[in-house]
Amino acid sequence: MSFWQYLADSYDQNAEALKKTYPLSTTSISNKSGIIAIIVIDGDGKLVRYDKIEKANHEIGIENITIPVTEKSLGRSSGVAPHPVFDQYGYLQGVGKKYDAYISLLKNFAESNFTTEQVSSIYKYIAKGTVADDLSTMKPKDKTNIVFQVEIEGCPQTKVWEDEAFFSAWHQYYLGTKRAAVEKKKQIASELSERNLASKEKKDLSTEKKKGLRKEIKELNKIDKELKDAKLLDYISGEDQLVAVSHPKKISTRKAANAKLVSDNDKANYTFRGKFSESSEAVSIGYETSQKAHQFLRYLINDRGHYCGEQVILSFAVGSTEKLLPPPIEEKNIWSILQESQTETESDAQINLRAETGVDYADALRKSLAGFGHSKALGQHAKTVVLALDAATTGRLAITFYRELDKSEYLEKVAEWHSGCKWHQKFWSKEKEKYVPYIGAPSIDRIIEAVYGKPHSGKDESYTKIKKVARERLLRCVFDGVFLPTDYVTASVRRASNPLGITKNSKFDRNGFEQVVSTTCALVRKEYLQKNKEDYTLSVELDRTDRDYLYGRLLGAADKLEEYALYKKDNDRVVTAAIRHMQTFAQHPFRTWQTIHGCLNPYIQAVKGSFAFNEIQAVMAKFLSGDYEKDASLNGSYLIGYYHERAYIDSLVEAAKNKQKGEQR
Repeated sequence: MSFWQYLADSYDQNAEALKKTYPLSTTSISNKSGIIAIIVIDGDGKLVRYDKIEKANHEIGIENITIPVTEKSLGRSSGVAPHPVFDQYGYLQGVGKKYDAYISLLKNFAESNFTTEQVSSIYKYIAKGTVADDLSTMKPKDKTNIVFQVEIEGCPQTKVWEDEAFFSAWHQYYLGTKRAAVEKKKQIASELSERNLASKEKKDLSTEKKKGLRKEIKELNKIDKELKDAKLLDYISGEDQLVAVSHPKKISTRKAANAKLVSDNDKANYTFRGKFSESSEAVSIGYETSQKAHQFLRYLINDRGHYCGEQVILSFAVGSTEKLLPPPIEEKNIWSILQESQTETESDAQINLRAETGVDYADALRKSLAGFGHSKALGQHAKTVVLALDAATTGRLAITFYRELDKSEYLEKVAEWHSGCKWHQKFWSKEKEKYVPYIGAPSIDRIIEAVYGKPHSGKDESYTKIKKVARERLLRCVFDGVFLPTDYVTASVRRASNPLGITKNSKFDRNGFEQVVSTTCALVRKEYLQKNKEDYTLSVELDRTDRDYLYGRLLGAADKLEEYALYKKDNDRVVTAAIRHMQTFAQHPFRTWQTIHGCLNPYIQAVKGSFAFNEIQAVMAKFLSGDYEKDASLNGSYLIGYYHERAYIDSLVEAAKNKQKGEQR
């Protein structure tokens, strides 16, 4: 229950910040599936005008509106269960069972001690039964949501759905109705006891009185079963509370909007397995605790959840609404995290230099632990939580991954992951309008793409299922220290070795290929570190003599040589011989190298003496006796050699240019 307790306590600690957008006893509606009608009335309940929020599209954004609900109305799927004030047109149009139930609920609220001027005005208007006529030109559908604006002199807040006092009034009123139901249940229990006692002594009663007594007992039993409200032990807070009869849905509002985390079926579905007669005997959760926990979870999901279909992954510092932690699986916020982790003493020039050269993300996170950036805020919070939710069906939501960590342990885990799996990466910065390099682990989504490729379309359901499983497996690698799955490394190496299979607009995608190679190098380095306790540096290792690495360097030098020769000839072709034969090269390097080298002959004379040409000669001299002639397939380290060699040649070219500029000055 600690998870639920953390959520409820976090809501209490941030109630002031959340009570407007995530008040208790509420849910939300949006214009995602249709328009929202707005009826504007005055303080006397007279129609002023009507307006609408158009259905969301590529030009009109999604607008969420908070509305009050009952437990029954929040979970409605069929039947009659009205919301108290704002509801669908089918409940407000003035006729039928839905309208009767709605107007009864609204009347009780409007005539209670908790009512507000706005609610009283809305009731006066609804009681006239003119909604259908007033909205006739709009032609709303039965499921069109309707909200109200009330223009009262001296009241600046006309939008009822943005009035904190309105939501507070409803919550207090609803708690009052639950308390009244508890008292009624006690009264009925007492009457049942008296009637049952009388039934045992009914020998002296007439037949007519016996029938009447049996009828009374039957009716009382029926009412008693219908009244679910009670005051019981809340298993989360440890206090006696009004029990939650039903728990909220719309926790995760993407594809799992109707899924619940907490629910119980009727006895016909064998929920209690013969152990209990009532669900509350198994576990009971207080209404207010349930509301607080679910509302804070909704806030977290909407604020920082990373979706994949119905799955959502997030992390949070217990008790805080701030984004104190680097995201567990994404990289899109890395640049802002890096900026926060920089020391105040760094000059703008130093910061820009770090951005250009690619700052080490793992080192930046460790600096946070030492006293910069996040640690100052994290020091106020004892626990952090990493969480994954997923919906197996439309009605059931499950926690599929859950870890509690100390305030600094989270950063340690993330930093350790980025340290062991780090490689040269880059991502697009909207602020700088260019690719920003950094050194760190590839994002989990990039790893999945390197392993499985891209989805066939935007709605590739089979790919989504694979991706959800992969995200959870990799979360365990980050936060549990589980070894990187060997099948992922193997598949990534195989995909990187087939560059012509990485396309964009039916053409070889050099940028996409380089991204896959970079991701694969990170995975290979991580696997070697975990299994062989062997580490590869992030730059070329000129003294390394193992065969696979050297063959990779040869391939990289050949790729750069042909690239340079094509550049000198103003040829924009991007598929070199190294790229074309790479897949075969990984299987039979000695035999395929002869083919690749033969393809280079036309270019060697044009670029003889270039850095790439010299590197081929130097690398050939590094092979140990007999290694070069072996034609066995290469392991993943050849890709590290390939990447290193290309980057090394680029650095030699850059150094030569800088030297030439210096001499000219």
